[in-house]
Amino acid sequence: MHTARSSMGAISAIAKASTWVGGFALLTCALLIGIDLILRKALGISMGGADEIAGYVLAITSAWAFPVTLLKRAHIRVDILYTRLGLRPRVALDLFALACMLVLASTLAYHAWNVLWDSIEYRSVSNTPLQVPQWLPQSLWFAGYVFFALTLSSLVVTCTRHLLHGRWHAVSKLIGINSVEEDIQQERYHGSPAAGTEQKPC
Repeated sequence: MHTARSSMGAISAIAKASTWVGGFALLTCALLIGIDLILRKALGISMGGADEIAGYVLAITSAWAFPVTLLKRAHIRVDILYTRLGLRPRVALDLFALACMLVLASTLAYHAWNVLWDSIEYRSVSNTPLQVPQWLPQSLWFAGYVFFALTLSSLVVTCTRHLLHGRWHAVSKLIGINSVEEDIQQERYHGSPAAGTEQKPC
């Protein structure tokens, strides 16, 4: 169990770091685009490439946002039937949803790798003045999907170990839908429920 806690702790730390890096990258892109617009209006010149760089950053940060959203249990889920069920049926639905999401993440990573490999093989560059080698942004984009699949796999392993020890509540706290109280606490302390609840024994 210590290994599972360590792996989830490492994944949570990487996910948290990616939010900061992604946030600064998006702010930098917004600043570049703003400066470019001012230069166009005021001096009639353009920096060039700001929109292209912003496109790369948006794609990369979107891929890395998936695991962060998953760990915070902030993704949208329909709970009309879910909230009326008992603990074990809810956990069963949570595990089914997690398995489906793992299939999706693996598929995304597979196709992202195909795109990346084609760019490496053909030495593709962007059809712009910057001529950015496409493998550079695509590598980070691919890594985001791989990390998403790795996060899901770690959650599946952790949940399986909890179930083998009869800790159904621990599984629900790790991958279940946030309660109203948990949402309020998350807003109050700006913490990740997944990072703090997987270590609590049932």
